Amino acid sequence: MSDDKPQDDIELYIVDEETGQTESLLTAAKRPKKEEKGLEPVAPQIDVPPGGEVPTQELARLRQEVDRFKELYLRKMADFENYRKRQEREMVEFRRLANADLLRELFPVLDNLERALEAPGSEGSGLRAGVELVLRQFKEILGRFGVVEIDPQGLPFDPTVHEALARHETADVTENTVFQVLEKGYLLGERLLRPARVVVAVRVDDPRNSPYGGA
Repeated sequence: MSDDKPQDDIELYIVDEETGQTESLLTAAKRPKKEEKGLEPVAPQIDVPPGGEVPTQELARLRQEVDRFKELYLRKMADFENYRKRQEREMVEFRRLANADLLRELFPVLDNLERALEAPGSEGSGLRAGVELVLRQFKEILGRFGVVEIDPQGLPFDPTVHEALARHETADVTENTVFQVLEKGYLLGERLLRPARVVVAVRVDDPRNSPYGGA
């Protein structure tokens, strides 16, 4: 005959691996879990009241934080953009000026080509046409590299870009005017590669006062 007496509820126990103590499974399930090692800390959460609305002060603080980080981000981006543009300009300038020494060595060749065209007896010859072609191509190449010619014939003397090698005293021209260009000057951007070497006219009202003598 079966026993109709109700049986007591069965309670399960577990053994803690660290302490070796026996603990009720129900009690262990209710105990807060230990923080696992090696996990990154979780950012603090905002305490939201049961109504689901974030407190006004907390919301204002968060907006200030967002604005601050946004401003820092924009500043860093602007600084980086300025740095990038400055580096590009400096690199272009460096490449251009790196050719300055080579260009200076080519200027005497350019001078000789121009002197060949000024030599008497070259008019109408095939040699003159060839020299003119070479000279024109030479100047076009220099122009592509940013070289600008200084030809101050008849202009006021400028000591910043002209070099006076001689003076010509006369009453027919304005004082301190370039009377003759011996060698043209050249600029590379705003940098002077070679000054124009010139003869400067100096006005003399009475030729008899000239140290070279007069009538």
